Amino acid sequence: MKRKLIRIGIVEIISAMVLFLTFTTAFAAQKTVSFTGDVLINESNSTIKAKLYVKGPEIRRVDMSKEAGGAIFICPKEARGKIWMLDPEKKQYRILSWPEKHTDPVDAWTDIQYDMRGGAVGHETLNEHPCTIYQFKYPGKDTIALKMWYAEDIHYAIKREANAKIVVKKNANPKIITGRFQILNIKVEKLDDALFKIPSDYTEIK
Repeated sequence: MKRKLIRIGIVEIISAMVLFLTFTTAFAAQKTVSFTGDVLINESNSTIKAKLYVKGPEIRRVDMSKEAGGAIFICPKEARGKIWMLDPEKKQYRILSWPEKHTDPVDAWTDIQYDMRGGAVGHETLNEHPCTIYQFKYPGKDTIALKMWYAEDIHYAIKREANAKIVVKKNANPKIITGRFQILNIKVEKLDDALFKIPSDYTEIK
């Protein structure tokens, strides 16, 4: 009986992962509209502000406010899942891989979508953007871990409310992300490729 229960539990976890990966892959396959916006993250004990530049499903740039440290995070296609963190004052950059890349708060808030199940629950116009609302729960839990407003016109999630887990280190307890992530003042525009490249006068640090 114990082996049977363990087997059922593994099947449920794998099914949840496949469902969510299929869901996120479908989103990534859509062509994201190039846009800029102001990121506002309200977590339990902090407020984070940043400027976001999005050119595609895998291409983005995050300029942190001076109050948040002033770092710049670039995620171009050639980064292959990694993130480049730039220090404009010192003209230096570092290449961040998992889990260090969660230093970028946009990456952290994106990576919480893991091992959940759920789907669309309704529609709402948010800041003039028609959105489909999605809700997700962890297997065996009744509380909503992630609520997401996906803007259909720009193919991007512009608001998230979460009380969810994010893996920060193998074989360690996950970090809990609680709060709200929003993209405000969205402006659809063509973005220069130079925004997503490391300036030639920057040096790499390890």
